[in-house]
Amino acid sequence: MPTKTDEDRRGAPGVLLVLNDVVKDMEDEFNRWYQEQHLGDRLGIDGFQRARRYRSVDGQPNYMAVFDCRSIDVLGSSAYRGRLASPTDWTKKVMPGFRNMQRSACRETWSTGDGTGGSAIVVQCKPVQGREADARRFIEEKFGPNLMLSNCTVRLSLWEADAAVTAVPSHEALLRGVQDSVADWVLFVECYDLGQMALALHTQILTGEGARTGLLIGSWMRYQLICERLAQRAAA
Repeated sequence: MPTKTDEDRRGAPGVLLVLNDVVKDMEDEFNRWYQEQHLGDRLGIDGFQRARRYRSVDGQPNYMAVFDCRSIDVLGSSAYRGRLASPTDWTKKVMPGFRNMQRSACRETWSTGDGTGGSAIVVQCKPVQGREADARRFIEEKFGPNLMLSNCTVRLSLWEADAAVTAVPSHEALLRGVQDSVADWVLFVECYDLGQMALALHTQILTGEGARTGLLIGSWMRYQLICERLAQRAAA
């Protein structure tokens, strides 16, 4: 499989990855806000194509949202920035209750497999400085194909965060009160059996990361899909 060029990566699909906890006494309202307002609000922006929500099965942050976009440029567009600058009254009420927020505007620079898994493992990782090409090659040629051999794997993707696009200041960020953290790279592993997938992932991590491959693998967490929603224009 040919390796993507820098130009290919610049034109890659965009992903907004959001992980957060919420204060306990606001959790019910947080979920209603997401389902009744926030998903529709974001999917109404030109270039937003799909939204998925997940809940953790074994740790924090407890919630995760994934927004698929036409490209990362959508996350720097005037339409999206306008929404961030003018939060709704409900958003103003809910967002101060966010905790442990990680928000990352990413490019999906590689993927394999097809479909949507009912479960996902989010692997935080980053390349050794100066060895980005080696890390990508390892993911594309070794790590990814080996994980795809597990019969519970649905889809694997590599998301590379862009700090400059992520860091655009907004009223919504001020509402949260604490600076969000940002991912480096994320391997998003979609599957239908979290236990089997975690075992396969652990085996691959033990046998192939670090200085030899150019890829440094950090924490990883397991999530269960809550819901999936398409933009109406994409569903039509």
